[in-house]
Formats: sequence, C-alpha cells, structure tokens
Amino acid sequence: MRLHSIRTTAITAAALALGLTLAGCAPASDTTNSSPDSGSSSGSTNDGGSQGSDEGGDTGDATERGADLATTEFEVSWQDAVETAMGNFDGELAEVELDWSRDRYAYSIELVSDSEEYEVRIDADTGEQLSEETEPIDSDDVAEKTSEVVDLDNIVSWEDALATALDAQDGTVNEWKLEGTQHGPQWQFDVDAESGEDYEVTVDAVSGDLITTDD
Repeated sequence: MRLHSIRTTAITAAALALGLTLAGCAPASDTTNSSPDSGSSSGSTNDGGSQGSDEGGDTGDATERGADLATTEFEVSWQDAVETAMGNFDGELAEVELDWSRDRYAYSIELVSDSEEYEVRIDADTGEQLSEETEPIDSDDVAEKTSEVVDLDNIVSWEDALATALDAQDGTVNEWKLEGTQHGPQWQFDVDAESGEDYEVTVDAVSGDLITTDD
C-alpha cells in the first residue's frame, strides 16, 4: 500500500510539472502583430506623393511648327507686338516678320530712329520678349534707314494683302513680313504650293497691288 501511494504521488507531481511546462510554452498575445500593420498603412502615403509628381511638365498650348499662317490665330497680334517694341524704343517701324524662330513662332521687329537701330523678338503665343538688341546707325546710312520706315496709317491690311497673294499663288503660308524699302513698304508672303514649289509673293503695301511672284 505504501509503495502504491508513493507511485501515485510521483505520477501526480510529474503531471503537474508537465502542465506547468506546457503553459510556459504557450504563444504570446496576438497584439504584437499590430506593428507591421501600422507600417503598411504609413507606406500608402508614398503612392500619393508619386502621383503628385506626375502632374508637372505641362508645355502649354504653343503653336506647332508647320502651321499655315494664313489661317492660324495667335494670342499676340503683330500690331500688339509692334506696340510692345515701340514701348521699349523710341523709333519707327522698319520691318515686322512672323516665322518659326528656334522652337516657336515669333515676331522679329526692327525699329529705327535718327541715330539707332533696334531689334526685338517676341513670342507670338505668349508675348514673351525673347531677345533685343540696339546698335548705332552709321552716319552714312541714316538717310537710307529713315527713308525705309513704314507708315502704319497708310498701308493696306494684312488680310487684304494676304488675299491678293493667295489669289496669285494658292498654298500654305510659312512666313510673312512687312518691310520698308526704297520703293515703299511691301508685304511679302512665303507660300508653299501643292506642287512642292516654294514661292515668295510680294504685294505693294500702299496700293495693295501684286508686285511679283517668284519661286
């Protein structure tokens, strides 16, 4: 009987010890898993930042090269460009030209006074002043330069001159200019015909008559 009691006690003690051991090996609380979740949440803000960086790089609505200048309307008229130039320099108009300049359409304007010559380029889409230059006129050239000024109150309109030019030679207008010459002011239009030939059509800016059509 005593031996049986000792064995029973030993078994009970072993079972108790085993239970305590198993309890000590039980997994910890699931609350430790909350840290990775919070890290994942903070990472989502990076996506919003990258989307914001994609919004830049807008190049605007600049007129593309190859436009037909007979039908293209620019934000800045040639009259406005000339007015801007005259606001920068006290002189008279000798020439205004619209053509493709480096990477945009721009007006090139030349003004003259009795002693200096002024040139400026103005973006036809934005009105931005791209460059300007002033230089003295040699005394021997003053009379010639001043005789080539354009009286803007005494010329036919650009629209009328253009109509005359396209009646003489149909096609796409690549560039044009109003220029003062020894023979009076002239409108000149560079026209690409459907045949592929390039023509320079010149119109008298005072009478509106066709002068020449040269290829």
